[in-house]
Amino acid sequence: MIRMVITDIDGTLVKDGSRTLPPELVKTIGGLLDRGVYFVAASGRSKVSMERLFGPLKERIYYAACNGTLMGSSQKLLFAESLERKLLHEILADVRTLKDTVPFLTGADVMYADSDEEEVIRWLREGYQEDITQVADMSAMPEEFVKLSVYDKKHRSGETFRSFCEKWKGAVSASTAGAMWLDIYRQGVNKGTAARWYQDFFGITPQETLALGDQQNDVEMLKAACCSYAVGNAIPEVKKTARYVTDTCENGGALQVLRSLLEEEELPGLRDR
Repeated sequence: MIRMVITDIDGTLVKDGSRTLPPELVKTIGGLLDRGVYFVAASGRSKVSMERLFGPLKERIYYAACNGTLMGSSQKLLFAESLERKLLHEILADVRTLKDTVPFLTGADVMYADSDEEEVIRWLREGYQEDITQVADMSAMPEEFVKLSVYDKKHRSGETFRSFCEKWKGAVSASTAGAMWLDIYRQGVNKGTAARWYQDFFGITPQETLALGDQQNDVEMLKAACCSYAVGNAIPEVKKTARYVTDTCENGGALQVLRSLLEEEELPGLRDR
């Protein structure tokens, strides 16, 4: 029996950069919540962005924001993992040497930028509905930061950040999210640790957990659930990790899985690992 759903958002639940959930998704997720199923949204997005996306459901679900570095509900922050400041400054200085990239720092409530890339910043504000504060030097801000995000203007994140990730392996957790992003956070923290944290918090086993994802930063989360799905547009590594593959995000693959769970039908899978 599935008692918890944990799912990626962009490229899995909705198209990348969506501002709202389709009505059928709202209805289906609401039905699962009414039946007592816990729903956890796990994303590189900030909590603010996710709350705006989930709209009428925002006070009923839980969040694993910024790839699992922030956990909680709209009413209460339950857990946070910040980057060590000295290490963050060293990594940020290294990031600034990478050509055609734009760094952002995310705290508990706001994202900071100190670049003049207005097009990228406008896209994040208008598409992802992020709260972005532009400052002269974001590393000088006094609060704690849970994530350093780096936007690749060439949209070749795997190639752009390969050497960088090797260099900092073991010091921080770093994973690409689609063709555009590299996300950097505290070593050992990821969506998988978030899934296991929520399993302990709710008293739920991996056998009672359903997970959905599409990108590299979803791999550990899928491993934490016995019922794991890759959407049809997922990268090969994710399809190899997941137990099942469903339809693409564009064709509502995640919705098909959630609807079948709600209606207590046999869960769909195009293949069983």
